[in-house]
Amino acid sequence: MSLSHDDKLAIQELSNSHTRHLDNHDVEAWAGCWVPDGQFIATYGTFTGHDAIKEFIRGHIAAGKEDGARHVMTNYVIEGDGDQATVYCLVVKLQVEEPPFIIASGVYNDVVVRTSDGWKFQSRQLDVDKGVFARAEQAAGALR
Repeated sequence: MSLSHDDKLAIQELSNSHTRHLDNHDVEAWAGCWVPDGQFIATYGTFTGHDAIKEFIRGHIAAGKEDGARHVMTNYVIEGDGDQATVYCLVVKLQVEEPPFIIASGVYNDVVVRTSDGWKFQSRQLDVDKGVFARAEQAAGALR
């Protein structure tokens, strides 16, 4: 059975809520977007389970990496049937507390599952675009 429009909308809402929680620095709600043994996979490492996911994002926020950030999600492709789906979408991270600029961009590739509490991430993989790191290296070189 293919996914209904309501399922696809609920899955997109999960993804958008995930970034809203991040922008609000709401660690508990952010981690709650995953199943208990879910994985967040990113350039920074692989974090499995709510405790590891929360520990990672707390450190990320404490380091100031989310200060003034707003995430914009777009270009969703959601495929699946029954109780599991894959999600592809793009993310742009903006700085909005200063004159706006793009902090980073990337691609999310997710596996989501239907639970008794609605759709949740089984895994969420963030691939940050290479240009983000090139710009950081360029900026670091200019400071030397």
